[in-house]
Amino acid sequence: MGGMRSISISLGVFSLLVFGCRSQVIERADRGVYRLIEERQNDTLATSSDVHLGTEDGDVVPGGRAYGFVPRPTEPGLPEAFQPRRGGEPAAGADRQPASTAEDPLTGANLREGMPAPGTEMSPSIFSPPEKPEVTVLGLRDALAYAMHQGRDLQDAKEDLYVAALELTLERHLWTPQFVASLQADAEFKDPGGLNDYERAVTAVGQVGLTQQLPYGGQLTAQLITTLVRDLENHVTSGETGSVILGAEIPLLRGAGRVAYESRYAAERELIYAVRTFERFRRSYLVNVASRYFDLQQAKARITNAFKSYERRKQDAEEADAKKKAGRATILDTARAQSSFRNAESTLISAKEQYETALDRFKIFVGMPVDTLLDVVGQEEDEESRALDGLLPDIDVPTAIATAMRGRLDLLNAADQVDDSRRGVAIAQNRILPDLDFSAGVTLDSDPDRLNSLSINTERSTYRAGLAFKIDDRKTERNSYRAALISLRRAQRDYEEAVDTVRADVRRALRRTRQQKNLRMIQALNVEENIKRYEVASLKFEKGQLSNQDVVDAEEDLLRARNDFASAVASYRIAILEFRLDSGTLRVNDDGRLDDVTAYLPADRDPG
Repeated sequence: MGGMRSISISLGVFSLLVFGCRSQVIERADRGVYRLIEERQNDTLATSSDVHLGTEDGDVVPGGRAYGFVPRPTEPGLPEAFQPRRGGEPAAGADRQPASTAEDPLTGANLREGMPAPGTEMSPSIFSPPEKPEVTVLGLRDALAYAMHQGRDLQDAKEDLYVAALELTLERHLWTPQFVASLQADAEFKDPGGLNDYERAVTAVGQVGLTQQLPYGGQLTAQLITTLVRDLENHVTSGETGSVILGAEIPLLRGAGRVAYESRYAAERELIYAVRTFERFRRSYLVNVASRYFDLQQAKARITNAFKSYERRKQDAEEADAKKKAGRATILDTARAQSSFRNAESTLISAKEQYETALDRFKIFVGMPVDTLLDVVGQEEDEESRALDGLLPDIDVPTAIATAMRGRLDLLNAADQVDDSRRGVAIAQNRILPDLDFSAGVTLDSDPDRLNSLSINTERSTYRAGLAFKIDDRKTERNSYRAALISLRRAQRDYEEAVDTVRADVRRALRRTRQQKNLRMIQALNVEENIKRYEVASLKFEKGQLSNQDVVDAEEDLLRARNDFASAVASYRIAILEFRLDSGTLRVNDDGRLDDVTAYLPADRDPG
């Protein structure tokens, strides 16, 4: 009885320790995984980044909709604002605009409906005065930091890394002693004479065991088995026995050696690959965030440029109208100036709409609620953006390629996977061998004359040992061996292609940075020239030496030059980041700060 009682207590304690509550299970998993990831990041990257997924209580209860065959039926009907209007009647709540003589030649609708009333001054801001205090303004560093903590794609990548580390924790656990315990009870009611006088008995079997996998093949086992038979009618124990079983099974040919440890080798290396893949994705994702941010700056610059053009063309239209009244300009000049002004007004409205749409897309990409009032810092006001010029080193192509050979994480993965394929060949070779397994064991039984399952009698021992040899058809293994050799050659070619791809990426990225730098200088000069052209055209028009056609043309070219310059600035900064990414030298801290790379470059090594 003492043995069974101890087994029951052990089972209860074990269940509490292993399972516990949900939050404790999650906390223990997180603690081990995060520690493991941080170790591997430091091992392979010489630094670590935040990969925490956030808190989780694990309390998930499926609601009624989760089990419904039709969980969310479509609601019938349309809101009132979407109902068809009758006789041109405006929708409920629609603002009524002042009447205008301008009508659509096809429908007769008021062309001013939905536009600012005549005389209303337009603004370069997309926000109304009441909204401005609520606007969140992000610089480049703020945008990167926000994306690293809220970006959905990056969160997915963190979860992939977490799962990879979780799999390694299981693999490591499988190579530690495996504890198993079980308890089975059976009741028996027996009526030997058919007189409804049942003999009642309970048989309980408890088992506790340990199994240890061996790194060079085979396993060791240890078991404690106790059996209890209890007569319920007479309240006596009619039998209690126990056994201790120790055993070993060790392969000598097939499955012996390092091939037996392959699952551990693979799992350990897979986490290294996952760490590199995550970091590579993280850097690529941040370059994408920065590229979209620079596009926003460019779109905002277009609004600024369009507003400047709008104000100038409005002034030109007013001056042309005044000159016409004074008899110094023709009706053609006035109409041309008015048309140019309306075009500028239309361009400004379109630029605002494009900027607002780009802002919404950017919010979605970085994980920000789409109804957030967001604005970005201008191209020349954002210090982090202007500081990117310092990230373009004065470097030649061979040095840049040599740096990428050492620092590109995807290339390191490709090189290490060649070694994985070599191990695969060794495994396939081993599987061709015949089976030759050694087994041994000893069983110690309790004294049958004593009702105590733990009274092990060493004189009642059984020893065994044996060799088992087996050879059968190995065609499947032969084919696997040949396929493993092909996989090795393919992995080597993939690595060679990866090397050439990295070289091409770096060469292209370095060329592009130089190209975009020159284009930026050209566009800056183009802006200066067009400013002079506009000023001269305006002055000559004032003196009556030119028609305002030259002023309109100069203004359009100046607007185009300013927009081209804004595009060149954005493209140049994107090219710098892409060069740092392709050369494996981009580093961004968790707070969004672009960091110095010299401390993180790995030591010289032969990636092959």
